[in-house]
Amino acid sequence: MTSQSNNSNRIQAVRLISIFLAVIVMLMTTSGVAMMQAKKPYDKDTLLRVVQLNVLQTAEIVEHIQQRGVEFRLNSQVESEFRSAGARPEVIDAINANYRGPVSNPTHNPGPGPSKPATNVPSGPPLSKNEIITLLQSGVPTTRVEQFVEVRGVAFTVTPQIAREIKEAGGNNALIGAITAKASDAPVVSSSPGRRPAPAAPDYDELTDKAVAAMQANNHYAAITLLQQAVNLDSSKPQAFGLLGFAQLYGSHDPIAAERSMRAAIERGGGAPFRVYHDHDGFFKTYCQGSLFVSRAKVTYRADDGNHTFEANRADITEAKTNGFVGSQFGAYHLKVGVGSGKPINYNFAPATRQKSEANLTISLIESK
Repeated sequence: MTSQSNNSNRIQAVRLISIFLAVIVMLMTTSGVAMMQAKKPYDKDTLLRVVQLNVLQTAEIVEHIQQRGVEFRLNSQVESEFRSAGARPEVIDAINANYRGPVSNPTHNPGPGPSKPATNVPSGPPLSKNEIITLLQSGVPTTRVEQFVEVRGVAFTVTPQIAREIKEAGGNNALIGAITAKASDAPVVSSSPGRRPAPAAPDYDELTDKAVAAMQANNHYAAITLLQQAVNLDSSKPQAFGLLGFAQLYGSHDPIAAERSMRAAIERGGGAPFRVYHDHDGFFKTYCQGSLFVSRAKVTYRADDGNHTFEANRADITEAKTNGFVGSQFGAYHLKVGVGSGKPINYNFAPATRQKSEANLTISLIESK
């Protein structure tokens, strides 16, 4: 009897442990789904900028699309736009498989009057003056900023000084008028005189999206500020570090800071991006331009048109060295990649800055353990 009782207790204990583990897995899965659903999907223009700038590995772009989704549907025209921007087939497939629709703007009562067409503006708190200026400085068209103002409103009153600042950032009279109209509509909800609730700060994805727009507009200093905010918000993710290294290297021309940021991106599972020319004939008479990415396990290259790619495991790279002859005037370097027992394949690249210091930085990251 005692033996049967012990066996029964063991069986009961195993069942309880199994139920407990199942509950934990369910909670983790539910939490993961909730986090994915909470992320703001890519709009078409933002994702096009990411592809065109060519500073994220294809695998990273696909991963971000899978995590965030897209708020637009893929049709022949949209697919053509992305292919023209250099999107690889993997990116096209990810877009097609991850449509989640635009984020709706809840509890918005437009009042009487004709309805306006949908603008695909995500919901959020009223915009601050600094957010509007940042959007303009990042290269967002004034018409698009007006749409944000129309949907979300503003959290400030227009003064002559503020109007001047917005115009200096790229705004126009139509935008000032839209802001003024929304400011007069904004309800006063604060019980303390002279104080308004501060709008919610942008999240990690919004900061990196704005930084990509700023870099595409050649406003690298604004991009660096936005990316430093993203890093401070979440230092465990690689994306902002990789983009920050790129902006520091090519925007503020600070290779020491760039190396620090790029190593941080690699350590976190991301990639360090470099702008390069890839030699086609052994003399750099014919070449294509694109980005070379150094990650923890691989070195990859993607041409800006998306047609030419290169990938090698770092363990298969038998030599990474600056060139003494081919393209030496451009600061060129080569990678030799071993393939089985055959002769290594040689690839020549020249850094966008045509400086050997950039070539040496790339080689240093490739050779790092």
